[in-house]
Amino acid sequence: MRVFQAIAFAAVTAVSISQASSQEVRVGYWSSGASAALGLVLEEGKFLEAEGLKPTWTTVTKLAEVNRALISKSIDIAVVGGTLPSLRLGAENVPAKIILANLIADANFVVPADSPIKTLSDLKGKKIGSTPPGSTMHALVGAILQGNYNLSANDFHQIPAGEAQLLTFLQRGEIDAALMRTITLQTFGSQAKLRKISTVPEEWKKLIKADAPPMLGVGVVDVAFAEKHPDVVVKFIVANIKATQWGSKNPDKVADILGRRLQMSERDAKVFAGTWNNTYIASFSEADMTSLLKMAEIFKASDNFPGTVGRDVFLPDFYKKARAIVDGGK
Repeated sequence: MRVFQAIAFAAVTAVSISQASSQEVRVGYWSSGASAALGLVLEEGKFLEAEGLKPTWTTVTKLAEVNRALISKSIDIAVVGGTLPSLRLGAENVPAKIILANLIADANFVVPADSPIKTLSDLKGKKIGSTPPGSTMHALVGAILQGNYNLSANDFHQIPAGEAQLLTFLQRGEIDAALMRTITLQTFGSQAKLRKISTVPEEWKKLIKADAPPMLGVGVVDVAFAEKHPDVVVKFIVANIKATQWGSKNPDKVADILGRRLQMSERDAKVFAGTWNNTYIASFSEADMTSLLKMAEIFKASDNFPGTVGRDVFLPDFYKKARAIVDGGK
C-alpha cells in the first residue's frame, strides 16, 4: 500500500512539475481557409505541448483579424498572418515581426485542353481569370507576366472571379486562361478538361532568381513577447516544423482532422490533405526573405503600399535556432 501511494505521489508530483514548467503562449489562427488546416494540426496534434508550451488557442473568422489580434495584444503569435497585412505592419512600424514562411501561394495557370495557348508568353492580348485587384494573386500574375515575359499591364486583362465561376468562364470561352489552386484542379477532376501551362511558384522562383515560393501567409509574433520569451518563440517554430513534416507524411490523419473539425466530406478532406506539400512549408531562409521583400516591392507598386519594408520586418534568428534543434534531433 505504501509502495502504491509512493508511486501515485511521484506520478502526481511529476505531472505538477511538468505543468508548472510549461510556458504559456496565446496563439491565434484563421478558422477557415488554408491556414485553418495548419492551425488544426498544431492544436489537435499537441505539437506545442510536446515542446513544453501551454497554448491558449484563439480562432478568428477572417484572416485579417489575426493581425488585428496581434496589434491589440490579444494573442502573442499568429500561426498564419496574411502576407500583405503582415508586411504592412512592418511598413507602418507596428511592433509585430515575421518569424516564419509557412503558407505557399499555390496556383496554376490553366487553359482549356484544346486551347492553342502553350506558354505564358501566348497570353499577350488575352483575358486571364484571377482574384480581385489588391489581392496577392492578382499582383503576382502581373509581376510574373511583366517580369518573365515582358508583357506590359496593357498587354493582358485580368478578370476577377471565384474559381468555380472562372471554370464556367473558361468553358464558355469568355476568358482565355485562369489561375487555379492545385486543390481546386483536383476537386474538379479530369471532367473540367483543363491544361496546366505553368505554376505561380515556378514562375516566381524564375522571377526572383531564388529557390523560394511566393507566400500567402507567414508566422508573426508580437515583438515585446519575443523579447521577453525568446525560448518560447523558438519552441513554437520547432513545433511548426514538426507539424508540417507530420502533415506531409500523414495525409489520412490530416483528412480525419479536417473532416471532424471543418465538417468536410471525406472526399474533399482527402483531396485537401493530398495537396499538403503544395500549400505548407516551415522555412525562413535567406531565399524566403528575398521572396517576401520582392513581394513587398510588388505590393508597393500595385497597391500604394505605405512606407518601405526592409529586413527589419523579419526576426530570422528564432528560425535558425529552431532549425538547429530539429536537425540535431534527427
